[in-house]
Amino acid sequence: MNTLTALAIKFIASFIALFVILGLFYGMSIQSVILITAVIGVISYIIGDKLLLPRTNNVVATSVDFGLSFLIIWSIVSYGNIDNYRALFWASIIGGLGIAFCEYFFHIYLFRRFYPQEQISKRRISAMHYATEASEEITPVKKRQKTKTNR
Repeated sequence: MNTLTALAIKFIASFIALFVILGLFYGMSIQSVILITAVIGVISYIIGDKLLLPRTNNVVATSVDFGLSFLIIWSIVSYGNIDNYRALFWASIIGGLGIAFCEYFFHIYLFRRFYPQEQISKRRISAMHYATEASEEITPVKKRQKTKTNR
């Protein structure tokens, strides 16, 4: 039941973002927006939310979701509209950014709801713990022994 709730939240947020961007600004039909939202929702939930998010952090998962949504929007929209590549490119970029914005907050919801026991250091890629050594000597130089030749 939690997975269906998460998918419903993801679908509604993505649909609103894509309908505003692709439907209102670029004049795309509501059926195309629903198709794009469903494809992006299922693929990014499997790859970004189930595989990457528990192993990485929010920024990495959101970046992957941006790339996936850019490619999916580009491929679905270019199938029917080959004439205007510049508008297609900007629609894909802005649509991907809209999806990434929604995904950022959706990932926060998923962290709180599904992964509360995970430690922060397990989720972060750049969590490097440097160890340092300390000693009592100021300058660690060996004392020379006096020999007959050094006199």
